[in-house]
Amino acid sequence: MEYFSLNSVDGVPSFKVTPTVQQALLVTKEKSGVTTLYVAKTEVQETSVLDYLNAFREIHPDAKIQYIDKSELIPLQDRSGILGGDENKSEIQKQVIDIFRAAVQRRATDIHFILKDDFTVVKFRIDKVLTKYREYSAEEGQAHVFALYQTMCEGNSKQTFSMQSPVEANIDEKYVKELGLNGGRLASRPTDQRVVVVVRLLRKKSRAFTLQELGMSQKQIDIINRVSDIPSGVVFFSGPTNSGKSTLAQSILESVAAANPGDHLITVEDPIENLIRGAVQTPLIVADRSQPGIMDRAFADAIANLVRMDPDQLFVGEVRETQSAVGCISAAQTGRKVWTTIHTYYPIDIIARLKALNVDADLITDSTLIVCLIGQRTTPLLCEHCKISYEKSKNSLREADRNLIEQYCDIDNVYLPNEEGCEECDFTGHHGMSGIFEIIETDADFMRVYHEQGKMKAYEHWYVNGGMTLCSSLVRLVNAGKVNPLYAHRSICNLDRDERMFTQEIRNSRKEH
Repeated sequence: MEYFSLNSVDGVPSFKVTPTVQQALLVTKEKSGVTTLYVAKTEVQETSVLDYLNAFREIHPDAKIQYIDKSELIPLQDRSGILGGDENKSEIQKQVIDIFRAAVQRRATDIHFILKDDFTVVKFRIDKVLTKYREYSAEEGQAHVFALYQTMCEGNSKQTFSMQSPVEANIDEKYVKELGLNGGRLASRPTDQRVVVVVRLLRKKSRAFTLQELGMSQKQIDIINRVSDIPSGVVFFSGPTNSGKSTLAQSILESVAAANPGDHLITVEDPIENLIRGAVQTPLIVADRSQPGIMDRAFADAIANLVRMDPDQLFVGEVRETQSAVGCISAAQTGRKVWTTIHTYYPIDIIARLKALNVDADLITDSTLIVCLIGQRTTPLLCEHCKISYEKSKNSLREADRNLIEQYCDIDNVYLPNEEGCEECDFTGHHGMSGIFEIIETDADFMRVYHEQGKMKAYEHWYVNGGMTLCSSLVRLVNAGKVNPLYAHRSICNLDRDERMFTQEIRNSRKEH
């Protein structure tokens, strides 16, 4: 008979073994391969022991559970010499940190742990492209994700990592600080085989990027500067997950704080991702994240609390549901400037989203309350050292792709990636990222059209009067030879979107600014 640490691969990897758990349980394995968990009958009602039992059953459904008297268990424990597995836990943590270190060195934004029945594969998202890092055994992968969730995270949605249901947590900064990270966001989901775990890396930035460095045109920068000078109202940042909303917010808010040193700018974030110089940054406080609707209530409570903190400007990490949406609008009604994010795909959809959240229609079409709607994406930039001109690449493309590029782009300035890459881009063909923006500065006319004729008529009104769409922002970068038009069309924004959104009459009447 072999004896194993309670938090070994044969037990529950990296479970936080308390003295109570250590004294109540023992894991063994027979030569036949049968694993047995011995449980002291008198300790079985202890919460921590039950947590271990439940986690053990999920991982080892075929193992035997044997309940015995404490007097029988003690001699077995004495023979085992198992001390609790702290050395194993520390070693596994080092292995996880090595994975994080490799991800940081390769400029990855996300780490994917994909656990399968026979092996585990780890992938990095680099310049928006998912790239395989390496494979591990199934046992190693399981040990890594258990160690990560149960010993290196905080704000865990469940006591122990589950292979049967999703979990969420935040990576504790102390484990990754030396790598230049503020922490990370972890989320998991069961798969047809085992589980997939995705970690978003939160980087420390020595300084905020300028709006020009983020990829904004001068016209868009001018809009942001005007909006920043408005003393009250709500500015919404929108876009899909990982579209760069937090980075843009950091850039704008640092500029706002520098321009208004006498203002009290205070934030509530979950988690705090980037240092915003000049702001007082506070974390969202949530007692139990597993409760339905708790996150929205927590943001709403935080907004109400911040308003009592004598603020001039607020940054609210996210509008999730009705209570947080109403809280932001209410704060603006009291004369505060509110900056916040919301999950809509296009900025023109923000007002409809607020309406769906039951915010009063008179408020959401008031341009003094809703002052700016910002939408964005991020796109990988072509490697300047190995990119290939369209002229040299076109014969290798499908006819449909050639037609798309030639119809919507300036082919003399279009470039495509070198599929083999070079040393400068780590052989990916891309290096660096840029933002793509659509910024709707509201006014009375825009809101009147929206209120009387609906979303599309308001969108047309904005476009005709010189609005720069995501599509036109993207084409600008394509025609500067910075972005692959085919990737842009398929993954960022269709190059023909404006043509499909606006009639020929509307496009012909557009005013260029």
